[in-house]
Amino acid sequence: MKEGCKFLIAILVSSLTLSSVFAGGITAMPKKEKVQKEVKLTEAQKLEFDFAFTEATKAVLLQELDKGLSLYATCLKIDPSSAVVRYELANIYMSQEDFTSALELSRGAVSLQPLNIWYQIQLANIYQKKGMMEQACAVYDELVEMHPERYDFYYMQAAIFASVEKFDEAIEVYDRLEKKEGIQEGVSLEKERLYIAAGNRKMAYAEIQKLIKKNPYRADFYGMLADLYTEDKQEEKAFEQYEKILKIDPENGLVHFYLADFYRKKGEIEKSNVSLFKAFSNSEIESDQKIQFLISILMNGENESLSDEYLKELLDKLVEVHPGQVRVHALYADFLRKRKDNEGARFHLRKVLEEEKTNYVVWEELLLIDNDMLDFESMFKESSEALKYFPSQPLLYIFKGVAAAQKEEYKVAIETLEEGFAYIGGNVKLRVQFKTYLGDAYYQMGDAKKAFKAYDDVLLFEPENVVVLNNYSYYLSVKGEELEKAKKMSSLCVSLEAENSTYLDTHGWVLFRMGEFQNAKTVLEKALEFGGGESPVIVEHYGDILFRLGSKEKALEEWKKAKEIGEGSMYLAEKIKTGIIPEETEQDEQ
Repeated sequence: MKEGCKFLIAILVSSLTLSSVFAGGITAMPKKEKVQKEVKLTEAQKLEFDFAFTEATKAVLLQELDKGLSLYATCLKIDPSSAVVRYELANIYMSQEDFTSALELSRGAVSLQPLNIWYQIQLANIYQKKGMMEQACAVYDELVEMHPERYDFYYMQAAIFASVEKFDEAIEVYDRLEKKEGIQEGVSLEKERLYIAAGNRKMAYAEIQKLIKKNPYRADFYGMLADLYTEDKQEEKAFEQYEKILKIDPENGLVHFYLADFYRKKGEIEKSNVSLFKAFSNSEIESDQKIQFLISILMNGENESLSDEYLKELLDKLVEVHPGQVRVHALYADFLRKRKDNEGARFHLRKVLEEEKTNYVVWEELLLIDNDMLDFESMFKESSEALKYFPSQPLLYIFKGVAAAQKEEYKVAIETLEEGFAYIGGNVKLRVQFKTYLGDAYYQMGDAKKAFKAYDDVLLFEPENVVVLNNYSYYLSVKGEELEKAKKMSSLCVSLEAENSTYLDTHGWVLFRMGEFQNAKTVLEKALEFGGGESPVIVEHYGDILFRLGSKEKALEEWKKAKEIGEGSMYLAEKIKTGIIPEETEQDEQ
């Protein structure tokens, strides 16, 4: 704010002797105080005032507060008796948290037009901001006197007292309102809250009991009373209230929630579960309330007494009672996913997507399940559909690209991954993933040059990426190219994961291709030690190495063993039949 504008307003305010108003007292409306006499304006002055006032209002709306202050000052200069200008200026100073200036102006507005509700309310608000609670309450006393039909003024006054923990004064305000209008639900509930805050639980009970006496068929009031008893460890009295609810409304589903909680706290789990199932079976209770209940017990570890089987029954009942509810299916899917039931979780996620195609999180969770289940047909189909709604989400291209590669549709995989690569931005992890899968797809398409370039790009960012180190070194060994580089990479790979039979097999095979048969034998024996004996490929490789070392009978035993385990290379049967490695097809075999 410009100091000049503020100074100008200060001069005008002081010239109107507003500082004398309310001096030394807390009366909201000093009717006997001398106030500014109304100024009679000429037509020209009225036009000038209206123009300045309109422009000032526009300036404030545009947040041009300095301009607004200056124009309102012009208005006061034309008409020193304007209450509305003081009101608007006070609003500006309140927005700037200059409550002292705002207070002087607001007092002036009220002094000039004491019957204006909005000016009075503004003044009360400023008193509150300045912590002058008694003065604020005095304003509301005047408002109540002027407008006895406005119950909201009682609530506002009581709220002010409550905000400074003057609970007795706040209750007294509600008592006055109650004397005028009789017992009212809103008033009694506020009084109950205040009595509890003040530590007077006896009177809190009395307020709810007054409501029950006036409304004997309102089940929710009995529930409130039961809550109080429960908080005070008076379980039997709480139970009595639940029984009364059931007599009034046997189909009341909410009471079964109360009873379920009541029985669970008493350790009567079977009764608790019966009541809870009744609550879930009630169609009158909204699904969100049931969902919220389940979320609370699932997330807060309160389900020790609820078996997975029983929780599943509750979820099944939710689906039955509230068919087509997206949140129900989403919760069920999350429940099943955490319990490794991927098929069930996938069913419910698909139900969610029937209603909400634009929920990205659900698509991603569904595709992760497809991947876990190795269902690449579904993964390809569902990632393709998800891309219609989220064409700039790079992870969806990875799902689709990987699925296409697993279906041996390598051209589609490459096209998909290259398209999605444009959306990764500066995300290094995504860059590594895209280049890894692109390298694999290029190699399967027969373009080793592009594959190795993609792998080099990955190792530039992640030089210890074991997947790429393994694949890259193995493919080089198959082609018989850069075997020293392949050896270096496979050696690093097994140093990072020394007990991985696949990586050990690759390293051993690189050594085999380099003619280091004895070293290859040592490495393959480690691979067999760490689970490689279950892989027909690794066992066959071990046989090949034994053959090169001259142990032809042992090699034949290993080849036969590989055949018993599963499917080896395309030449395994011939090796077993002839007892030798077909020399002319050795490289093709690998």
